[in-house]
Amino acid sequence: MMSMEELRISNMDKKKIIYITTRIFWPTDSGRKVALYYYCKGLHEKYGYEIYVYSFLEYGQTSVLGKEKPDFIKDVRIARDISKFEKLKNLFSKTLLCQEWPIQCSLYYNKENEKAIKEYCKQVNPDIVIVDMVRLATYYNAFEELECKKILDMDDMLSERYKRQLKNQFDASIAGQYSANLSCGINNLIKQKRIKNLILKFEKQLMYEAELRYAALYDKVIFVSHEESDKLNNIYPQKAIDIPLGVQIDRYIGCKRIEQQNNNICFVGNMYVAANIDTLEHIVEDILPYVKSDYKLFVIGKVSEELKNAYYKNEKIIFTGRVENIYDVAKNCKLFLAPIVYGSGIKTKILEAMAMNLPVITNDTGAEGIDVINQKHLIIENNNKKIAELVDYYLNNNDQAMALANNGQKLVFTKYNWEKIWEKFDNLV
Repeated sequence: MMSMEELRISNMDKKKIIYITTRIFWPTDSGRKVALYYYCKGLHEKYGYEIYVYSFLEYGQTSVLGKEKPDFIKDVRIARDISKFEKLKNLFSKTLLCQEWPIQCSLYYNKENEKAIKEYCKQVNPDIVIVDMVRLATYYNAFEELECKKILDMDDMLSERYKRQLKNQFDASIAGQYSANLSCGINNLIKQKRIKNLILKFEKQLMYEAELRYAALYDKVIFVSHEESDKLNNIYPQKAIDIPLGVQIDRYIGCKRIEQQNNNICFVGNMYVAANIDTLEHIVEDILPYVKSDYKLFVIGKVSEELKNAYYKNEKIIFTGRVENIYDVAKNCKLFLAPIVYGSGIKTKILEAMAMNLPVITNDTGAEGIDVINQKHLIIENNNKKIAELVDYYLNNNDQAMALANNGQKLVFTKYNWEKIWEKFDNLV
C-alpha cells in the first residue's frame, strides 16, 4: 500500500484509473478474473494509465494477495469487512422493504467502504473510475462529485442469467461461492426448489431494474458480449460498449492436438460456481449415458470435497482440481465438451479450449457472443442425444477432429488476441 506522500507524487501529470473490484483477480483462475486482469494490463501497457485497485475479497482470499499484485498494478487497497448485522440491515431495508437493491448489492455495501473509496479517490484523483459489476454500483456516491469518467463494467446481464437459471431446474446452490459464508441451515433452505425459485424470481426483477438504473447513472457500460451491449443501446443509445474476452496468445502458441489412444474428454470450470456444477450434472446425467465409446471425463478446476463425493462411484469422472497449466491435462484429451446450461456473455473456457487446439462441442449458450461458424470453428448443438452422437464421432474420427481444432485455434489467434481486443478501449479512454 502506498503512503499519502507516494500517492501525491504519483499524481503529478499521470493518467490514473481506480478499478473497484468484487475480488482480487490474480491468479486468473476464473473467467471474470481473466477479464479484470487483462483489462487492467491493457489499460496500463497500451494506454499508459496507472492502475489503482480497491478490491473486495471473495471466499478463500486474504489480504496477503494484495502484496502479490502484478507489476502493472500501481497500488491495491482491500475493502473493509462487512458485518452480518450490516448485511441483514441492508437486506431488510434496501431489498425487502424498499425493493431498491438486489440481494447482491445489499451483501456488498457498507458506509465504511463508501468513505474509504471516497478518500482513496481524493488521494489518487483519477481520470477514470471503473466499477466491477452491478453489485458494487451502489458506491457511485463515493466518486459522484469527481470530474472524471465513471464506467460500470457490468460483464453481462445478470438478470438474463437468472432468467435462464429459472428454466433449468438443477440442484446447485444459487449462492454459488458465497454459500461458504452462510450457515448450513440457510444453505439447506435456499436449496429447496420452491424457496430457490422464489429468490431467483425476486432477484431477477430487482437486478433488471438495478441494471437499467445504474446504466443510466454511469457514463459508459462495458459488456463482454455485443449482444448484450446492443440490448442496452436500444434503451440508452451509445451507452454500452462490448469488450470481449480474449486469450494470451503466447500461452497457447505451442499447443497442438496430439492423436490419443484413450478417449479422454475434458471440461473446465470453477466447480464452486452454480453454472459449472449444473453443467457437469447435465453432461453426466443427460449426455454421457448416450455415448457409446469408452471414455474418461476430466473435470479441471477448483472443486469441493462435497462435489467429488457426489460422483465418487462414477469411475469415468476424474476431478483434477485446480492446475497451474490447464494444457498439461487438456493435451491428453481428444475433445472439449461444454454444453452450458445457463449463463450469459462470452465463456472464457470455450475460447481457451479452442486456443489449446481442442475440438469443442458446445450449445447456443456456450457459443454466445463468439464470432464462430458452426461446424467450422466448433460444434454447436442443443439436443442431448445428438451431442452424444457428435462426441462419438469426434472421438473416432481424428482427421475431422483435427480440422475443427485447427480452424478454432486460428480464429481465436486472429480475433481474440488480447492485443487486438485492447483496441476496443479507444472508445472509452
